[in-house]
Amino acid sequence: MSAHFKKLVQFDTDYCASTITKYESTRTGLSSVVVDRKGPKLLGYFALATEIHDDSGAPHTLEHLVFMGSKSYRYKGLLDKLANRAYSSTNAWTATEQTVYTLDTAGWAGFAQILPVYLEHILVPTITDAGCYTEVHHIDATGHDAGVVYSEMQAVENTSDGLIEVATNRLLFPENIGYRYETGGLTDALRVLTTDRIREFHKEMYQPRNLCVIIIGEVDHDDLLNILEKFEDSIIADFPEIPTKRPWVDSAPVPLLTKSVVSTVEFPEKDESMGEVSISWLGPSCSDVVAISALTVLRLYLAGSSVSILEKYMVEIDEPYASYVDLSVEERPNSVISLGLASVPTKRLAEAEQKVFEVLKKTASEPVDLEYMRDCVKRTRRQIKFYLDLSGDHLRTPLITDFIYGERDGSSLKHLQNLNDLDVLEKWGDEEWRSFLSKWLADAHHVSVLGKPSSKLAKEIKVKEKARIEERIKTLGEEGLKELGKKLEAAKAENDKPIPTEVISQFKIPGVDSIHFINTTTARAGLARKEGVPDNAIQKPLDSIPITSEIPFYLHFEHSSTRFVHVNLIISTDKVPVELRPLLAVYMDNLFATPMVKDGERLEYEAVVSQLEKFTVEYLVEAGAYIGAAETIRVKIQIEPEQYATTIKWLKTILWDSIFDKKRLSVAVAKLLQDIPEEKRSGDDMPYSVARQIISSRESIGRARDTLVKSLYLKRIAKLLETDEERVIKDLETVRSSLCSLDNIRALVIADVERLENPVAAWKEFIEGRPVIDTVNKLDRRKDRLTPLGQNPGNVCNIVPLHSIDSSYSLHIAKGPDNIADPRLPALILAQAYLECVEGPLWVGVRGTGLAYGSSFSRNIDVGHLIFSTYRAPNAYTAFAAARTVVENHINGTTPFDPHLLEGALSHVVVTFAEGEANMATASEQSFINQVVHGVGKDWNARLLRKVKEVTEQDMRDVLRDVVMGCFERERSVVVVVAAGRSVPAISEGFEKDGFDVKVKSLQSFEDSYGLEVEGVVDEVEEEEGSGGSGSEGDEGESGSEDGTGSEEDEDEDEEMEDATSSEEEK
Repeated sequence: MSAHFKKLVQFDTDYCASTITKYESTRTGLSSVVVDRKGPKLLGYFALATEIHDDSGAPHTLEHLVFMGSKSYRYKGLLDKLANRAYSSTNAWTATEQTVYTLDTAGWAGFAQILPVYLEHILVPTITDAGCYTEVHHIDATGHDAGVVYSEMQAVENTSDGLIEVATNRLLFPENIGYRYETGGLTDALRVLTTDRIREFHKEMYQPRNLCVIIIGEVDHDDLLNILEKFEDSIIADFPEIPTKRPWVDSAPVPLLTKSVVSTVEFPEKDESMGEVSISWLGPSCSDVVAISALTVLRLYLAGSSVSILEKYMVEIDEPYASYVDLSVEERPNSVISLGLASVPTKRLAEAEQKVFEVLKKTASEPVDLEYMRDCVKRTRRQIKFYLDLSGDHLRTPLITDFIYGERDGSSLKHLQNLNDLDVLEKWGDEEWRSFLSKWLADAHHVSVLGKPSSKLAKEIKVKEKARIEERIKTLGEEGLKELGKKLEAAKAENDKPIPTEVISQFKIPGVDSIHFINTTTARAGLARKEGVPDNAIQKPLDSIPITSEIPFYLHFEHSSTRFVHVNLIISTDKVPVELRPLLAVYMDNLFATPMVKDGERLEYEAVVSQLEKFTVEYLVEAGAYIGAAETIRVKIQIEPEQYATTIKWLKTILWDSIFDKKRLSVAVAKLLQDIPEEKRSGDDMPYSVARQIISSRESIGRARDTLVKSLYLKRIAKLLETDEERVIKDLETVRSSLCSLDNIRALVIADVERLENPVAAWKEFIEGRPVIDTVNKLDRRKDRLTPLGQNPGNVCNIVPLHSIDSSYSLHIAKGPDNIADPRLPALILAQAYLECVEGPLWVGVRGTGLAYGSSFSRNIDVGHLIFSTYRAPNAYTAFAAARTVVENHINGTTPFDPHLLEGALSHVVVTFAEGEANMATASEQSFINQVVHGVGKDWNARLLRKVKEVTEQDMRDVLRDVVMGCFERERSVVVVVAAGRSVPAISEGFEKDGFDVKVKSLQSFEDSYGLEVEGVVDEVEEEEGSGGSGSEGDEGESGSEDGTGSEEDEDEDEEMEDATSSEEEK
């Protein structure tokens, strides 16, 4: 029983297996919300309501500085080193109204150990001048701006999203309202931000009463309260006064809009063909649960699919206003409703904005399609239950929102007990929905920002920034620059004081017995039985039915205690003619949104989508990257168990009975083409696109579906649809017949198999009428679809200028293990974990010195590559060189392996394995990957982990020398850098000095039409950008970098590797 922490509320949720409890301290007001639910991981969110009325970036910079040391632990990196040892990882984000620190841990023992240390770092940090200098902003010895936070914000400040967001907030909110400001910090403000200002902000906002400790997972409540009591005892003297004012709640209210405003904002971009539109409204209060849920439902009704209202009239047309429409809500006392139109033709920006309101007003003035609206309500309910069946993480947003804006006594939390708000909405009629739509959207005042690309602005920014730096260098002079270099080194020396061994040793590594891994049970039917027939309680009942062994189809089941069913078809692409593989982009985009013949009748695409949405949670088609086979195609439908047979029938219709309709194909191609300029602006994605053209052969579907192929190929397809539609349709028929044969298809069903009616027999209808097969084709491997350079990387260094970014990104691709049983893999896994762990060698050597926001290695077993990447670096070469020195010093012994860091690295590997099996679906997919894709046992991860534990320091040196150093050596690597034009000369010079044969090439030079030539199509000739480097345009390479993740199964495909920060700023 806790002396000071009182239980305010506790209840079970009736839509997921969770119990929610809220505690609050009677001494300081520190609160905690616990969501009890089963699973191997605990998720901690330590949330503070943070409010500021300037663009200084103090909230964001403080978030970074918290990790630099605390009252009792005055060492930079100690928190993260302890977390590494405790099967934990830390992170943080800063949003407009909140700063949240995260702790992900495998097992309660590790979580409990790190919790009080973490909380002290939050509430009683050191905040030193030296930490601020290196982590936030400094001027390096060359006169350039650097710093982790500065690099991060520089990379996003002049993007279309960044400029539009700032402009929108300036128009929505007046100067006395905190929502108006950029909490991440504008670069002008970051350059003058002082440590004292950050300390002042901490004193004001980081109070115990303003902190809520949210924990999701298997929690020992008595232990938690004991930890919080002792922690509070240790810091109470640091808070002699506990302020009662709540940020946001006790601040000036947001004034309502009195008129609508339309504004245009330019963003730097050489390609001026496509812009963006953002429309924002002030909506209902987050305390109005029914209204917030109504907005969630309206999101589906208006912009949730190809048949939703706005998509239907603005996207699914011959000349789309946009490639897609997104509607979202930020829950606040005056919630912000945002509608975004992506890839809008620049000449139609104003027209597109006006069209939105024309459609909204028309919708509000006519009878609502109540059947479809109620389907949207039901689908919303299914999706909530589904995502919470997967992970309690989906409760984090409502819990944080309630802490910031809700009642402190916990009463406002009780709306999470049930989904009664959706019950109310199911009873709403035409009048309620139309009135709601009119009030908050159609007739409401709004702020519209038209994002217009500008080549002139791109040049102006480049010239202005160059002049600013040159003037500074001139003012500082040689001596001034030297002094700055000394100041930086002094700050780094102070920050990097060694942590005494005894400080780390007092924190013992917890046992793994507190980690509860998820177990699944495999069963097989039909052709899958050739891989072995399991002996378990799920397989035996199936074997009692003859069809289990007789069905001529590949069926793999993964049984777990889930309330939903995931039906997957994994389809080989090997039979698709190479010259037609770029058509897969169209085929996949069109798969669900096209007319079909069902039960002998033609269904138009609207009826197809509407019927699918009646019973599914989600449906999609994608490359098979997440099941470890990126060269396959995966069709996935997620449903409730009673819809199992219906889903299988629909899959048959989708695969074989769809109709290639000229109008629908034209719409699909137009949308894909409109997305290309936006895709080409991405500093994150373009290095991978360029690399694909160098490394992957034309046989690779990753290459064939890439932006740099679509940009030329789809122009030709669009023209052919006008002049020779039969040719396109015939080619698509060829693609379909090449894909959709039973010997190409594997079915993976993830479910509680005992709840399925006829789990095997239900597939009889799917295969009926198809040629009988007795074997299934092998899974496609990207390793078999490489160019000679992909097979043996070396002697290539391409630098691509990009006007749309302000920093640089690089990939360094070398050979790596191509088999999960490769004897080098255990040492590589541990070496990678050691190098990359927070406050480990790469963190300290690259990020900690402000050379890049991030750097990391990724393995891709499917292709046999190891990739080193730098992310948001002012100069990609200097980040690369620093990382190379780190690796070299560990190989030659200059830098010894830190035994505590090695222990932490091993713990991190354990966490990585736990994350790969964090819920029923991912654990089931991992089982399938191990057994089917890699051909190893279901327990391979456990065996691999044992081998990792046996790795010696010499094993690590060997793998660093033989494998990892390949990423840093000219003869063993392919280098791709995408950089702001002004950075190209310095980056080129660095690589040239190291002997790399640098070629500066335009993005356009890597485009490939796959030999498709169509009369009347003229490709644009792009003017060369950038300078520097001795190389000129060389032969167009064939490529396609694999993604590779840091995980053993290497699931992520590179085009799916996206920055996850969204609008939040992460540590």
